[in-house]
Amino acid sequence: MMSLDDKYKKLLQNVDYALQPIVNIYTGKTYAVEALIRDYDKAGFATIDSVFDTAFSENVLYSLDLELRNIAIKKFTQIPFAKQIKLFYNMDNRTTMMPDFRPGYTKELLYNLGLTTASLCFELSEKHQSKVFAGVDNLLLNMYKQQGYRMAIDDFGVGYSGLQILYNAEPDFLKIDRFFIDGISTSRKKQLFVKSIVDISQSLGIQTVAEGIETKEDFLTCKAIGCNMAQGYFIAKPTKKIEKIKAKYSELEVIHKEEKRSGISLNKELSQKIENLKIMKENDSLDDIFKLFKNTKQTSIIPIIRDDNSPAGIIREADLKEYIYSPYGRSLLFNITKGKIKTMVVDCGCVDINDSLDKILRIYANRQDNEGVIVTHDGEYLGFLSAKILLDIVNEKNILNARDQNPLTGLPGNIVINEYISSATVSSKPHILVYFDLDNFKPFNDYYGFRNGDRVIKLLGTCIKKGQNLLPSNSLAGHIGGDDFFLGWESDEKTSFASVHKVIANILKKFSCDVESFYSKEDREKGYIIAKNRHGIEEKFGLMTTSAALLVLNPKAKKSISEENIAFIYAKLKKHAKNINGNAVVAASLVGN
Repeated sequence: MMSLDDKYKKLLQNVDYALQPIVNIYTGKTYAVEALIRDYDKAGFATIDSVFDTAFSENVLYSLDLELRNIAIKKFTQIPFAKQIKLFYNMDNRTTMMPDFRPGYTKELLYNLGLTTASLCFELSEKHQSKVFAGVDNLLLNMYKQQGYRMAIDDFGVGYSGLQILYNAEPDFLKIDRFFIDGISTSRKKQLFVKSIVDISQSLGIQTVAEGIETKEDFLTCKAIGCNMAQGYFIAKPTKKIEKIKAKYSELEVIHKEEKRSGISLNKELSQKIENLKIMKENDSLDDIFKLFKNTKQTSIIPIIRDDNSPAGIIREADLKEYIYSPYGRSLLFNITKGKIKTMVVDCGCVDINDSLDKILRIYANRQDNEGVIVTHDGEYLGFLSAKILLDIVNEKNILNARDQNPLTGLPGNIVINEYISSATVSSKPHILVYFDLDNFKPFNDYYGFRNGDRVIKLLGTCIKKGQNLLPSNSLAGHIGGDDFFLGWESDEKTSFASVHKVIANILKKFSCDVESFYSKEDREKGYIIAKNRHGIEEKFGLMTTSAALLVLNPKAKKSISEENIAFIYAKLKKHAKNINGNAVVAASLVGN
């Protein structure tokens, strides 16, 4: 180690670390704490970057980092439950370029304190990267992973080579930069970016951490997108006081239970189908693998877990066959792997038991060579969902949707519509729900015949689908039955009523214009037809129009609203709309207390 001069000695005398929890986004259980350096200004440094930049320029970065590591790890061990969680430690990616760099010191320190390498996760930031150091991260990631440490990419999305690191080194964790998280609840663009990052990462078995969450709305959005873990002021601020660190932040589990809808999560739909496969540790021997495959005929894969029970990936029997059936293959394999199975482990998509079925299927579908997905609970291995089980579920969903689909319009029916409304009532996002009902449809159907009546219903369905094209991709157009239709979409609090009204008014206008062609020239010119009413008495009925009952469902109102309440409100709105002379849009907004 290089000797440190007085300014660094002063720094080490004054420096302290604040710890900030990183928690499971569903249960609130503390998975790790991040060590954040504090009080460096007492040694005369203006910023934390200036500390490490100066140390790098003077070739003492590695020596200084080891001393800081020592302080952070010793403080971490003061947490009563330290052995059940991990320490995330920010390491400068330039330490390997120092002349005194050598691996092994931290491992010795951890063991002396009763910890293992699995207790420590090194965070490598790409915030200050340049092309000069683009290859350094891969070296660090691979070197430390081989020693059993966990590795994370910090500030993902703001550097030069994040995707390259993700592709080449595949870290254990990816921390999504706060730039993408702050205000994500109201930014569809940020939601799109983060969803893409989450899908790619989790398909590779990499867990994602949403950094810098400061509001409940952003927290719920990150959870809905599928982030595994959360960190930020909304959960807990960094603290120097060990006693303030909790093993579990139960309020997050309460939020999850309040929001969770029956039947949507894995532990409701698939828990009985999770396979309890034989597992092995990543440091077990190849001989053990061969024996297990030989004695377990019904499986072609073995999940591999680490010492802390987190999944490392899988080993496929097919990958071993080319060696097994070669005269010298087995010897060659042992030479390549040194008898350890770690180098034969391949990535596998990972899901949490609380994840939605849609997310699970999305992660599975993102890989062409998927054997299935590993299921975890609080980051620990729970079981396996095979490709066959997942494909069976997809087929079941497709059959159910096909049965529910209205044969006349091709739109989803009541099952899908009711599921959508149920989901909207527990979502953290505002939703717009609209019911459409034809005016004067029965007299037209009686007068012109049911075939023309069917053509009119198809026309309204087409107009609604065209209007849906202007809405977010998560919108739903549905056919309730007869001449009743539904349109729903997720909104945000900045959406104006005028913009919503414009979408609906355009649908009504398009229909009333196009439907005139279904009448005879004489009836169009008169503007009415003469037909029998419900009591068998002839009267005048105007040309068909559409009534729309529009309900704005805001998050604060959702705690006190039910699907039955919504149905009652719609009945009132529809009745009021029918009393207005054609193409009426009657709206109500539930804002809550």
